Amino acid sequence: MEINTKLLISVTCTSFFTFQLLFYFVSYWFSAKVSPGFNSLSFKKKIEWNSRVVSTCHSLVVGIFGLYIFLFDEATKADPLWGGPSLANVNIAIASGYLISDLSIIILYWKVIGDKFFIMHHCASLYAYYLVLKNGVLAYIGN
Repeated sequence: MEINTKLLISVTCTSFFTFQLLFYFVSYWFSAKVSPGFNSLSFKKKIEWNSRVVSTCHSLVVGIFGLYIFLFDEATKADPLWGGPSLANVNIAIASGYLISDLSIIILYWKVIGDKFFIMHHCASLYAYYLVLKNGVLAYIGN
């Protein structure tokens, strides 16, 4: 296993655990501090809210990182198809960790936020990201 593969697996796992931490602990704490009404929400509404908080955090991180790559990463700008997309691959690994985290939350809380289309979306995205990372092509576009 080459170092790049180890790095991407580490980033994916770290992303997964970070988003789990955000869902189960940080969002509850932060939401209760910012909005006193959060504590009066039903269990289902809290699950939905925390899922949206984590989704927003994910989109901010991946979106800002993707914008940076789009504007400043010379290797991927020079050759969007085959260029050395190490930063783009890291961003895809972060997104993969989030998707696995969200997929596990959707399955665990199926009665609250379960939706077969979310499952299909997450699985299709993970498959596409796997192909991008495995074949080393289109990371710039996949990002």
